[in-house]
Amino acid sequence: MYSLSNWPNIEVFQTKQYRDARVEAHNALFWMARAAHSFVEPMPENAHLNLSWENDSADFRTQIFGDNIQIGINLPELELYFCEKKEKVPHSFWLDDRTPAFVEAWYLVELLHRGIDPETFSTSLPFDSKNMVMGDTQDHNASLYKKELTALKDCIHNTIPILEGLANRLRINNKIGKDPHKIVLEPETFTLILTNIPTKNVNQKITTGLSAGDNLRQTPFLFTKSIDQANGSTNHLLDYNPECLITLESIISKAITQDELVNNLCSFLVKE
Repeated sequence: MYSLSNWPNIEVFQTKQYRDARVEAHNALFWMARAAHSFVEPMPENAHLNLSWENDSADFRTQIFGDNIQIGINLPELELYFCEKKEKVPHSFWLDDRTPAFVEAWYLVELLHRGIDPETFSTSLPFDSKNMVMGDTQDHNASLYKKELTALKDCIHNTIPILEGLANRLRINNKIGKDPHKIVLEPETFTLILTNIPTKNVNQKITTGLSAGDNLRQTPFLFTKSIDQANGSTNHLLDYNPECLITLESIISKAITQDELVNNLCSFLVKE
């Protein structure tokens, strides 16, 4: 449930500590994406890598592969775990005082226990990122960033009802050609997104969501962004229309309600 009191203290995001925490969390998403890329059937625009929100468990998970298997994440702890038939199972892996080489070893053992050929698992991804950490020379240290990771989780959880409200508003007002896609967390860009196809332009795809922050804007922000599906997007991942952004600072300082945020995001759809 959305609440103004659920937004974290803005000062948490204005430090180098948060920048480092975001990189740690981003790498946890990369590891989930590696499992999906190894076992889930590839989809256009790498949609097979997207992590779905699970209301019952209040976490994000990969798409299903193998015998009803998923990988889930507890964001504040950077805990990765296997899920079987929607249920979390023991033998989690915490990205704390462990190198990427340890994560890979954990995957191989857990896959073998489930009768899955570990040689099928690959650490390769269909994209590159300067935030990517690999090898055995640098440890992940989630415990150093518990406050920052919890604040990021709170931002994401508070944004989900906003996007759900937006989807409902678009359906009621017939602004989209079909029902919105599911709300997903995109590992490549570290953004929580809802995708829509406008009724007036079926060649346009509009994504609305929350960015965890980037090298231009450190603090999380809400955004709306369009892509011409016929010609593809020529925009850099960090390019956003400033007129279609809502900063966390403004949400908190102006005490913007959920309805007001939905209204603003709807108005951005017209601009895009």
